[in-house]
Amino acid sequence: MESHGWYRLAPFRWSADEGVLRRKEALAEGVVELAIEVRRGKLHIQGATPSEELTLRITRMLQLDVDTSEFAALARESERHAWVAEAGFGRLLCGTSIWEDAVKIIATTNTMWSQTVRMVEFLVAKCGREGAFPTPREVVRFSEEELQRDCRLGYRAKSIHTLALRIVSGELDLEALGDRTLPTTTLFRNYQTLPGIGPYGAAHLLAMDGRHDFIAVDSEFRRFVRDTYHRGRRVSDAAMLRRYNKWGRWKYLAYWSELWSEVVGQEAPAAPAK
Repeated sequence: MESHGWYRLAPFRWSADEGVLRRKEALAEGVVELAIEVRRGKLHIQGATPSEELTLRITRMLQLDVDTSEFAALARESERHAWVAEAGFGRLLCGTSIWEDAVKIIATTNTMWSQTVRMVEFLVAKCGREGAFPTPREVVRFSEEELQRDCRLGYRAKSIHTLALRIVSGELDLEALGDRTLPTTTLFRNYQTLPGIGPYGAAHLLAMDGRHDFIAVDSEFRRFVRDTYHRGRRVSDAAMLRRYNKWGRWKYLAYWSELWSEVVGQEAPAAPAK
């Protein structure tokens, strides 16, 4: 859960002590507060009536339809990555829609993580219904200037407002653009047509589709690879990316697993007890 920072972004609320992930979600039945946990290897969800709509959203949020067995098999062949299979590492926490993830990715660009957390919190508070993540229609009720001022979005307000407006006007069908039956290279190109989304954001969105062919290159990636593989020396992005070519379509996940190992301070993180 904690290997992907989305758990810190509203409307998610994570209780490590309880092992419960909570969030407000606007469903057909109204806004509900979901409580999600794993007990004895089984997923338990409280707070909403079971429905196809809920199943689709939970499946996307927890990447339940992403098969990581090939990545686990590759990891077993590497001493450094052998912990992956045992820990069940490989799925990222996502939003319940491409829209939510795109907005949150835009909020991560050219800023500190603490500021991203605040931006998303302000956006949910200002635009969302009863604490749920706002829909595009709820966002366009406010001007770009209001979003910039009240949600501390800076220049990102324009990208988020434009994206919402294009969806509401019918100019953009985000679900069709991100259709998972499309080839990965097509999706990568498609995502880069979205306001505020470049190669970094497109690679991140792909990872949230369960596709890890492209690494989202940012300052953290550069720092990690320089320190881990090049003794802090400056090297080109191309040289850094070559480090992960052997992972094929699992490049980003291989990097992410190494970064997570560094965060928890050990080579082989244990699987979380549930």
